[in-house]
Amino acid sequence: MKKILIVLSFIPLLMMGQERIMVIADPHVMPQSLIATYPNFDDYMQHQRKMLDLSEPILYALMDTALLYSPDLVLIPGDLTKDGEPEAHSMVAAALQQLNNAGIPTLVIPGNHDLPDSNQWDSLYLGSQLTKDPNSHSIVAEPLAGVTVLGIDGSHGSASVGSLSVQTLAWLLAQADSAAAKGNMIIAMCHWQLLEHVDKQARLESSCRLQDAEAVRDSLMNHGVHLILTGHFHVNGITTYRNEQQTDSLVEITTGSPITYPCPYRWLTVSADRKAVEVQTDYITTVDTIADLHTYSREWMREHATNMIPQMSLRLWNRVDDAKAMVAEQFSQTIADRLANKCIPKTDSAKIALVEKHLGSTVVELYLLHSDANEPEHPEADSLAQALYTGMDNMISEMLDADPLIKFTLLAPMTIYANSVASEPVESLVQDETQRKTDYPDRTDDLTGTLTINTARNQALDTNMVQEELLVRKTLQNGQLIIQRGAVLYNAFGQQIGQ
Repeated sequence: MKKILIVLSFIPLLMMGQERIMVIADPHVMPQSLIATYPNFDDYMQHQRKMLDLSEPILYALMDTALLYSPDLVLIPGDLTKDGEPEAHSMVAAALQQLNNAGIPTLVIPGNHDLPDSNQWDSLYLGSQLTKDPNSHSIVAEPLAGVTVLGIDGSHGSASVGSLSVQTLAWLLAQADSAAAKGNMIIAMCHWQLLEHVDKQARLESSCRLQDAEAVRDSLMNHGVHLILTGHFHVNGITTYRNEQQTDSLVEITTGSPITYPCPYRWLTVSADRKAVEVQTDYITTVDTIADLHTYSREWMREHATNMIPQMSLRLWNRVDDAKAMVAEQFSQTIADRLANKCIPKTDSAKIALVEKHLGSTVVELYLLHSDANEPEHPEADSLAQALYTGMDNMISEMLDADPLIKFTLLAPMTIYANSVASEPVESLVQDETQRKTDYPDRTDDLTGTLTINTARNQALDTNMVQEELLVRKTLQNGQLIIQRGAVLYNAFGQQIGQ
């Protein structure tokens, strides 16, 4: 009965001319038949945050959901398969054909895990209604009246970083011009992000954005594109970029992977006048073998997210050259050389071990917080940021223990430097605010809300945001952080402790 009522609740929307789009990102399908023959699959999975073993049942759960609720369109911005295996593509294409047969059109673009065989992609996913860029797998279509979908292909085989050629960008802009001339809403989709969802995001993850993202962003906005759907990062996020003149904007909706905690997908309701989009976020909560997928996937992530630490560690250590340059400039080259020779670990394994010791558990909990989205709503956000700074301080102190003179000389400036490097992305993440400390910061709800496309900043919304911040009080009681939200009290770990 509940499902019937939900379906009936959509009928007034359809009568008003509103149409619903289902967005699925990064399903990374790996058929069970491939898992059965994959060498040392269990060992391989120990280093994965993706629940590849559940990708097939989750795909079918998503298809069943689409068939139940009959969206007007399904969009998938890339990484349909584990690594472009023919069996995986065949499974995904067959599932999407089932939707097409039911009158639900689907549009997809490739991600960095999809294209070892470009010819197979064209034969499986390009229908006769599509216009294709001759230089890439970019596409354009008008699947809904007054709505043009611009599929942006930035893939290059298995390369993790996406980019566009001059020819492909020119083709995309020409298609956008044609759609804008008709007065259509243009929904672009690209596997890679164009906007930063965390300030200085490259310090955390360098391959999530398209190369030359700012230039592509500005070009698309100038040609009438004001909404883009992305994936790749496996985390839900919505952010709005506005130019300094406040005359143009781009909203980016990034959707997390359904095989990564918390197993999300999106619903977009396009307004009848094609000027607004209502966003709802939903989750796959059960599959045949797991009744509570939410809890299972969270614990899986907590256990397996440590596989991100080595890569993050080495990226962090790459900043050491900047630190040595700072030491040489402010102290002397002799001190900088002594720091490098006596204190900095010599091997990658030693560097990774030091980061894991002092930062590992905090990084995992911050990633879970980021995966939950709308970070300020979680009382533990600020305490996790502080734990990260404390861990960095302790890591620097241990590193400098190898040379007491260096420690005496450099502990304070090195600590200040490290915290300054980390503070911008960390504070942006836990406050869920981009373009901080500018005249046009943005905090858009990551999970739900109505977005009016390409309008000036809503000052009333800004006021409400500030008022909401004032409702949160933080105090120290007996040495413990107490957070009050409204009438409810929480400890630093987000556990309710009273009213």
